[in-house]
Amino acid sequence: MATLSLVSFTNVREAHRPRGACMAVECAFTLIELLIVVAIIAILALIAVPNLLEAQTRAKAARARADLRSLTTAIEAYHVDNRDYPLARTFCAAFMDTMGDYNMCPQELTTPVAYITERPLDVFNPRHQYKYIAPGTGYANYVQTILAIWVPRAFPEDTGWVDDVAYYERAKAPVLWALWSVGPYGAKPFYQSDAEHLPVPKRTWYDPTNGTASEGVIARLSTGHVSP
Repeated sequence: MATLSLVSFTNVREAHRPRGACMAVECAFTLIELLIVVAIIAILALIAVPNLLEAQTRAKAARARADLRSLTTAIEAYHVDNRDYPLARTFCAAFMDTMGDYNMCPQELTTPVAYITERPLDVFNPRHQYKYIAPGTGYANYVQTILAIWVPRAFPEDTGWVDDVAYYERAKAPVLWALWSVGPYGAKPFYQSDAEHLPVPKRTWYDPTNGTASEGVIARLSTGHVSP
């Protein structure tokens, strides 16, 4: 009789349980189910994160091209007023506080006449401006000197670094000035940048078809040539 009473009580309790209710053990996830959920989240993250990073890189590259276009307008406006292009300035390791701005964007674009409201910072090179080079008279570590621009002998074609020519006279140079962003790969040291003859030869240009984070600079030249 005791056993029958216990069964009867259990049946009554089950009959009065709210519809849809379940025991805690019955509603919990098993370890296998949790592992499956974690694996799915990890797979989705592996798919989404690279796409997000690529989208960010493409957006930055578009911003860099727009900034270089604005700087080009300012440079040409300066040329109209002064019948010459701004002087180039560069810094090497002797000036560690400014060496990151080697081939710095011309300060004449903002003062004393504001051809552009400000010299924008390179979106791929935090705290540093876009870079600029022009052959002829310029400054190295604040000392007036003669600077060169490397141009392929068959410009605009590029047949390799051995055929590049260093032009020191603006009147003879095929390219009168060049602007560039360091690109997604990031900035290179001054001496490496000079050794690779940045930024005129096409082999030094960033090409997104090689991968959004591939090596190369985003360039814009006085001749109207631009990197992809």
